[in-house]
Amino acid sequence: MVAFIRSILLLISLLSSICLYGQTTEKPRQAPVNLTFYYNINWELTTPEKSFFKREAYFDLEEMIFDGIYKDHNREGKLIAEGFYTHGVKRGIQTEYFDDHSTKLTVEYADNDFIIWQKVKQNKEYEITRGTGKFTINYFYFFDWTVKQGTLTGEFRNGKRVGTWVYHDLKKVKTDVEYYQSGKLLERVYYTKTDSVALNERKEIFLSLNSFNTETLSFDKETFASVNDFFEKQITYPASFQRGVAYPGGWKHLLSLLAYETQVPERNLALVKLKVNEHGQVLKSDMARSVNQNIDKAVLKAIESHGARFLPAIKDGKPYPSTIYIPISGGEDWMKTLVEMPVSWLTDFHNFIN
Repeated sequence: MVAFIRSILLLISLLSSICLYGQTTEKPRQAPVNLTFYYNINWELTTPEKSFFKREAYFDLEEMIFDGIYKDHNREGKLIAEGFYTHGVKRGIQTEYFDDHSTKLTVEYADNDFIIWQKVKQNKEYEITRGTGKFTINYFYFFDWTVKQGTLTGEFRNGKRVGTWVYHDLKKVKTDVEYYQSGKLLERVYYTKTDSVALNERKEIFLSLNSFNTETLSFDKETFASVNDFFEKQITYPASFQRGVAYPGGWKHLLSLLAYETQVPERNLALVKLKVNEHGQVLKSDMARSVNQNIDKAVLKAIESHGARFLPAIKDGKPYPSTIYIPISGGEDWMKTLVEMPVSWLTDFHNFIN
């Protein structure tokens, strides 16, 4: 079995190893804790003195994700939004409010989709009520690893997508059109500069830049040098808290990002050794397992680009320096491995050394 585990270096028949998956389980998660976060006008982490917004929320300090109820307040202490996260993902009803506490927007999230049940304009005119109505809303999406903004016009009827949904970019250029019938996507057409392409999947978007910035733990770079700089100065860990080196969104999230960014060929595996000090700073990065010179260079460059987002290992509520190993590969088998295998297995370098 040990020999087989180590054969992950070639990623051969990994998913067929049912007994391996059955024997490897995650350790019990530590309960989320109730924390207060402060944000500037762009919803980046900042100090209380510089803040425009405040979020009170349950937060998982191992995976560094929201997990439970959250409530957002403005500078005057008025409630402006509230909702719920399940392990870093918005679930159920999320509500935004006007200053007079009347409802501005009610959105329900489930199964990688959303339903707008109520949307009210600034003049208090209803666009959507009880899940029915035509609407126009700003949206955000990724393009070339950059967050872009656009405008979406669509329609809900009794909580289901219907009719034609049209997406424009900020230059008012039409980028996508989706056709729905009773909530079912019939077709999506994606427009390039010279052509159009028919697709059978919805355009992936998020409705709020606020949510994106808060969920990725974006920070005010004029105030903090790193994500951990904020946590070090603004957050107190429970006295009994324990964890290894952390990354916002969790290790599987980081490994997925690195897989896309580095393009390590399928059935190849790079292994990076990092020394991380008690402040979450990467002191040194070396290739513990090489692929080739070009891939190694891309891997180390990608790790460097994430340097300001690592957080230190914690023991008894106190940070300490540690050495970690990060496996990076690519291809369908590797992505399935990231889903199936527990974090404890992925972070054990013995599984990736001959």
